[in-house]
Amino acid sequence: MKKKISFYAMHFCLCFVFLFLPYAFTSTGSVFSLPKLAANPHDRIYFFIYFLLLLFFYFNYYILIPKIYFKEKQISYVITLACFLLFFLWISNVFDTPESNFLDFREHKKNHFNEMFRPHSKDFNHDRGPVSHSLSPSELNDQNHFGGPPTQYSHTILVYLIGVISSLFIAIKNRLQKVEEDKMKSELSFLKAQINPHFLFNTLNSIYSLAIKKDDKTADAVVQLSELMRYIITNANDDVIALEKEINYINNFILLQKTRLGNTAAIDYTLEGNPFGKAITPLILISFIENAFKHGVNPNENSEICIRISIAGDYLTLFVSNNKVQSIQSDSGIGLQNTIERLSLLYPNNHVLSIDDNSKMYLVTLTIKVG
Repeated sequence: MKKKISFYAMHFCLCFVFLFLPYAFTSTGSVFSLPKLAANPHDRIYFFIYFLLLLFFYFNYYILIPKIYFKEKQISYVITLACFLLFFLWISNVFDTPESNFLDFREHKKNHFNEMFRPHSKDFNHDRGPVSHSLSPSELNDQNHFGGPPTQYSHTILVYLIGVISSLFIAIKNRLQKVEEDKMKSELSFLKAQINPHFLFNTLNSIYSLAIKKDDKTADAVVQLSELMRYIITNANDDVIALEKEINYINNFILLQKTRLGNTAAIDYTLEGNPFGKAITPLILISFIENAFKHGVNPNENSEICIRISIAGDYLTLFVSNNKVQSIQSDSGIGLQNTIERLSLLYPNNHVLSIDDNSKMYLVTLTIKVG
């Protein structure tokens, strides 16, 4: 809602500035002069033409460009623009010199010369003959005594071309941006489609190992799995999720792993800071934690896993380490690589990822903005 209000407010301000731009600098020396629409025909001309050009800008942006230009009908688009330009030139001429012919410039010249040098009754002295009638520079300019098209033509063409070019530039830029956003969304959807079965497969393996041993904790593990699956089904497809929900998901996952492993692995898990009021992309942290359990646990070796989550201000820091053992699950999996790709897409300038892979330990430190 706030974005819509700011969008309309911005366009209103731009339209206001555009309509009153011709009056920003006046010949009277003042910086700004309100248009005298009721008393000054010249002000009415500028205001009405600018208003029509403003309407055409939005008509071109929302109708002509998407319906004709983006439909690979460039020739039709150019012809349409030419027709509208002729229309605006005609409108400019009608308001500027209603007595002249739109395309006959010679007639335009003749009329002005006749008007300028035709003697009027008040300019003629019966005793002395014609009285000299001098025109000021501004009056000469208004009369356009040198002939040719009215000065309003060039001004209208300039503003028209600026409107067409700017609307084309904005429309093409927005379309490219939308294509890029759609591409990123499709990539993220593909990554999530890979991650969800990946989590389910590994968690079911954990419960399967409990069932094989006929462990009394199997029922608790099923409940924990249901909590994990509920989160994935209801929240995993959201763009962002409350950080406390993501932390709760991690807690259930670690608890499930502790239930499965028992005393065969030393698991050190700490959480510092307040997650409330923060937001994060779902399933962006769990892959690093899952990777530690996947490649750092072997019942026949000394298995140690350390997980620390620290929340300070607008940033969350995740530290995960595990000593290297002969992993029972030797496949590399896809979850970790997918998470790294998602981080680069969703947090291009708002995360720092460090991975230290040495002969004895595998350490991951991720700092990400959650505020």
